Amino acid sequence: MKLLALTLLSLTFTAGCSVINRGGGGSSASYRITTNREIYSRGNTGEATIRNVTSKPVEYNLCQRQLQRQVNKYWVVAFEWPTAGGACTTESRRLDRDDTVSTLFEIPTGVPIGKYRMVFTGLRDKEGKTVASDDAATPSFDVR
Repeated sequence: MKLLALTLLSLTFTAGCSVINRGGGGSSASYRITTNREIYSRGNTGEATIRNVTSKPVEYNLCQRQLQRQVNKYWVVAFEWPTAGGACTTESRRLDRDDTVSTLFEIPTGVPIGKYRMVFTGLRDKEGKTVASDDAATPSFDVR
């Protein structure tokens, strides 16, 4: 419990310095990203579905991700995976045209109420380039 509190405290300080983009998320030239709900409670598990909307296969790795909170008009990192001591594989997977992949995400109990989004930092476009945060994000949702 103390480790969780220390992690959340350090993330709070980090989040204050980590200004991200201002966009809303949910769609890009390569992906359409949706969530199963528009409102979550702290401690809930959500589900995101990512669809390839291009005519070519794209690559993805859903392990590395960020929960971002909207502060004024900016997005700041509220929580990041993998957590301290965790690790992700660097292996990319292939997502063919019109195919979808779903993944679960957690809303940590210690985050403040507000407007959030999930950003999947391991999405690549049809040219193999990393997708920008705004284009790799779910639509915003409320955490209560």
